[in-house]
Amino acid sequence: MAEAAMAPDLFTEQELTCSICLDLFTDPVSTPCGHNFCQACIGGYWASTTTCTCPLCKYAFEERPQLSINKVFAVITENYKISRYGNATASSVPANSTNPFVKASNEDVIWCDVCTGIKQPAVSSCLTCTAAYCAEHVRPHHNTPFYAKHPLMDPQQALRGRTCSLHRRLLEVFCRTCQRCICAICVLEDHRTHQTVSVQTERLSKQVRNYGERERGEVETLLDEAASSLDRLRAQVVGGVQQQMGAVLARGEGQVSLLEAELGQLTDRRAQLETQAVSQDHIGFLQVATSPLGSDEPINVDDLDLNLYFNLGGVKAALAEVRDRMEDARLGGGVSTNTHTSASDSVPSLFSFDSRGIQRQPPKNGNS
Repeated sequence: MAEAAMAPDLFTEQELTCSICLDLFTDPVSTPCGHNFCQACIGGYWASTTTCTCPLCKYAFEERPQLSINKVFAVITENYKISRYGNATASSVPANSTNPFVKASNEDVIWCDVCTGIKQPAVSSCLTCTAAYCAEHVRPHHNTPFYAKHPLMDPQQALRGRTCSLHRRLLEVFCRTCQRCICAICVLEDHRTHQTVSVQTERLSKQVRNYGERERGEVETLLDEAASSLDRLRAQVVGGVQQQMGAVLARGEGQVSLLEAELGQLTDRRAQLETQAVSQDHIGFLQVATSPLGSDEPINVDDLDLNLYFNLGGVKAALAEVRDRMEDARLGGGVSTNTHTSASDSVPSLFSFDSRGIQRQPPKNGNS
């Protein structure tokens, strides 16, 4: 204890300052590489990094070392605070000036995180900055537009439900192994071997995942709708073509039947005429020669409509456009998803139907 009393002569303020929060040590711990930090500072630092390294020498540890408070060094620091600020104000320096992992004092007084030297009681806490401010240092939150959306709360109320029940520090770390919020001291103890990140990082990660899931669901829905539209279009095209083909074949078969009947009549007439040609029955020959055929109007084959009428020019152009846009989207062409147009909406009507059957749909672009 004699050495502790000589702290002002043995150590400078720089030597008793944490290199992370740049304030006098609070609960100092020593890493295996020999450097000293506030317990909460090094815990928060390691919680926000993927590798466990020393902030000063960058020595990499295979796993987070278990650190205990260096009680002798803590006494030396407290004695320096007493000699520097006086015994009455030593308890007014319980928190580090830039350390967001605040710890309530025994009297549950929340001190300003920005004040250096003599700490002032906090009047407001910012949930975005995760810091408590005195009346002087909270002014930028009221006067600067940058802080307009930062929520301010009563310091005591801000800590309710947001502090570690074991260490009484702000829950600033999220343990992905245990799936719960912890404080920076917990990182060095029970969660030393767990995967941890800052609560801000975890929130951003969850927001990104939720956004990705929502976007994927919307894209899958649009793709399903596009596939359904293409299926309906396929059914419309194939069904229309088959119906036209059936109608044309029916007309052709009907005309063939008529031609076959007329051919049969002509064949019979020829046989009769050939028989009468060698007969001496002049009256019978004249009766056969002048008898009418089954139909007075000959069938004009040139008037038969055996064509298939399609308006496929517009369909092909629309399908080509859909194909190109989908290919651009696949290659990252940045097709806007704001236009909710199905494939069938982009394709003109192929056929029109009425009570008289299939009618030709006039082409809109001159193609047929």
